[in-house]
Amino acid sequence: MKEERGILGICTAVILCAGLLSGCGAPGAEGDGEDRSLGSLEGASFSEQGSERTRVTLGSVWGVNLEQAVEAYNAEGGPYFVEIVNYLPEEFDNLVYEASRDRFKMDLATGKGTDIVDLSELDVDVLGSRGVLADLYGFLSEEEMKRRYPANIIGCLQTGEELYELGTSFSLYTVVGNGAVLGPGNGWTMEEMMNCFAQNDKGAEALAGFYKDSSVAATLVGFSMGDYVDWQTGKADFSAGDFQKILEFGAEREGQEATRISRDSIASGTHLASLETIRGVGGYQRLLQYYGADMAVKGLPCREGNGVAVWLYNPLGINSRSECPEGAWDFLQYYVEGCWAQEEGNISGFRLENSALEEQLAQAMVQEYNGEGEPLPKASFDDLEVPLVYAASGETVEAVRELIALADRRCAADEAVRRIIDEEVSAYQGGGQTAARAAEKIQNRVQLYLDEQ
Repeated sequence: MKEERGILGICTAVILCAGLLSGCGAPGAEGDGEDRSLGSLEGASFSEQGSERTRVTLGSVWGVNLEQAVEAYNAEGGPYFVEIVNYLPEEFDNLVYEASRDRFKMDLATGKGTDIVDLSELDVDVLGSRGVLADLYGFLSEEEMKRRYPANIIGCLQTGEELYELGTSFSLYTVVGNGAVLGPGNGWTMEEMMNCFAQNDKGAEALAGFYKDSSVAATLVGFSMGDYVDWQTGKADFSAGDFQKILEFGAEREGQEATRISRDSIASGTHLASLETIRGVGGYQRLLQYYGADMAVKGLPCREGNGVAVWLYNPLGINSRSECPEGAWDFLQYYVEGCWAQEEGNISGFRLENSALEEQLAQAMVQEYNGEGEPLPKASFDDLEVPLVYAASGETVEAVRELIALADRRCAADEAVRRIIDEEVSAYQGGGQTAARAAEKIQNRVQLYLDEQ
């Protein structure tokens, strides 16, 4: 199976139907006599009507695998019937997409949203801090949650002490490189990373893995948003010197072509490390073929910790104003377990549920063969030098377990914060202000944004 580089795909839009929803829903979502032709769900698509079972609504703008999961869940004939409310029309452009997402967020903010919320294109921290999402620890205790799923991954997904989202699987973002060059231990600050590169007569170009035209500063902040924004207290912290280092690093790296590691670039010392997304054992095996036995997971530059960030695939949450929270939770558990997936490739990344993750890691060590006795690849890549990998050794799988255990943060790309950083970074890189002044303006603007929430 090929590991996709893109994070999200588009869930096929469902056919428009004129009927109103019945059964469960957040207050105002149904049964209140409101004319939906002019209501807050105007333009959303509804899946087919269900049976007499209690109906639960699932709202989505840009979902993955939702229809397949809902169809399988409904076919089991349980007490609940899930209805998809798709806010994105079948044909759309950027403006239509943004309008659809805004309408979805408005419904949630005004109490007219769906019972289950597809969080793929929404800011979980913002919605959680506003009380829009239910704390999932209210359905399953934190102790039990961390027995069912990897405890540290669940910890990464929390906003403060609350948990607002679960998904089918996750990937890991980190920086890897040659341990002999990067030094021992996991985790380093931005200053330590830059000093390491300087000691090897290198600058920002020594770190591969950024896409062309990507905002380096906003990307690095997104990996460690918790270092800079405390959603519980509503406080921003961009004024420290380490953030200025990120701005300086980004300015040095900005405008360069997209860079990917190669055996030559590593052997020559052109690249000392790379920013990587690891979606499975196969991805880790691929990196071993580049860096060899000395490969080290150094981590993303951050204020403290290991610097291994979690990206949650297919995240769902529950509307805090749902009138059918037990039905929403029933489907959410079913969805996370992934038993609805018709093929293994339908769910990307490391599985979130512990038993499924253990099975996945065990399968990575099983070599299968075709009818002619030739080994079948376990994963394939858009990579000329390492296009295929085969069954992993027990040592490699154990290293992957250790990598998962290092995860200590969540990728959080808050749109408003990212936009502020991008705007001030442009002024800084254009020579209009110093790094210190840019950091000060970002601090003031983000704090104002938080104060308005």
